[in-house]
Amino acid sequence: ARLAHWGVGACLADDMGLGKTLQTLAAILTRAPAGPTLIVAPTSVCMNWLSEAEKFAPTLKPVQFGSGDRKQLIDNLQPFDMLVCSYGLLQQEDVSEMLAEVEWQTIVLDEAQAIKNPATKRSKAAMKLQGGFKVITTGTPIENHLGELWNLFRFINPGLLGSLDQFNQKFANAIE
Repeated sequence: ARLAHWGVGACLADDMGLGKTLQTLAAILTRAPAGPTLIVAPTSVCMNWLSEAEKFAPTLKPVQFGSGDRKQLIDNLQPFDMLVCSYGLLQQEDVSEMLAEVEWQTIVLDEAQAIKNPATKRSKAAMKLQGGFKVITTGTPIENHLGELWNLFRFINPGLLGSLDQFNQKFANAIE
């Protein structure tokens, strides 16, 4: 919540089971009166977000984004609504465009290593999302090389780590 107040994004990266979802829900609750939230997660985790929100943040209105009239659902979003979308849906062109048109109060990418490669449709779709506060959660922010971390931070705080070339020169090459 403090990072949101400062106008910067947040990265929660720690082991599974230490409360990333709960911490994120607490931050969402502080911002929910001002507008809707978008959660993007692997399909296998989407139901967990819905159940955890119902259990620990009952004032939120969690909605699974899937079948039905998606455009109508997006057009009718209100404060306290929390739309849960899979990465698979996010990267579909029509869905990506719809979600990018919304000014989200909070955007959460869970298991954010899913956007580690800037060349993928998934990463490109995520970068188009507009929100007042962006959060990434992950247990594995770096799986193969430091460039993955650069792309995650490009989502939450664009420009903070410079261009990929600058990041590689200043950090990655020296460390790797």
